[in-house]
Amino acid sequence: MPSSEEILTSLGLDRLIAAGRFTQDAAGGVVANPAGARVVCAGPEVLRSLHLVFEKERAGTWTATLKTAGFACGKKIATGLDAELAALGKPALAALPIEACLVFVEHYFAVHGWGRLKVDLADAAEHGVVIARLEQSFFAAALQDPAAFADPLLAGVLQGFFEHISGQTLGCEEIACARRGAPHCIFVITSPERLGTIVSFVGYESAEAILQRLRA
Repeated sequence: MPSSEEILTSLGLDRLIAAGRFTQDAAGGVVANPAGARVVCAGPEVLRSLHLVFEKERAGTWTATLKTAGFACGKKIATGLDAELAALGKPALAALPIEACLVFVEHYFAVHGWGRLKVDLADAAEHGVVIARLEQSFFAAALQDPAAFADPLLAGVLQGFFEHISGQTLGCEEIACARRGAPHCIFVITSPERLGTIVSFVGYESAEAILQRLRA
């Protein structure tokens, strides 16, 4: 079976995931990612300050707001990739092999410093569940409160991206977090109804126990 990278190369899309460096115009104060889009580098201090203000105003606001923002971001990432594909005369993400879509989202996480993402489709066909594992999460490393899960923004990003490529209404929950002692952060993407059956166990059961509930 060809690798994901080989699939993209066969489609002429390897340019979109080619290794590239961020460019910096120090005089103009502009940094751009390998695709040419402007980015702003915000360090852990910025993240911690925002978290402090959100939670001081109203407990729980951080998680809800960041997940909503991440969802919008995930949709924007996907529609931006669709625009690049259209400019190359290629099909949209939804028409590409799923392996190609996974390379795109994994690469996006890595190149923007969010961590090393690996998406697992082993339970997708039989159980309707996609599992994503994230190593070296920026949010888990930067935020200091061990009681809460660190990555609501990234859960929202995954939800938005997978909704776009699947055309279905989906949800995403982080079920294990490196900030709480797990080896890495784990997310599950499935229907909102399925997620509703496991949310009360998140933080109280292991990721594997929660996955077994979704497989039942």
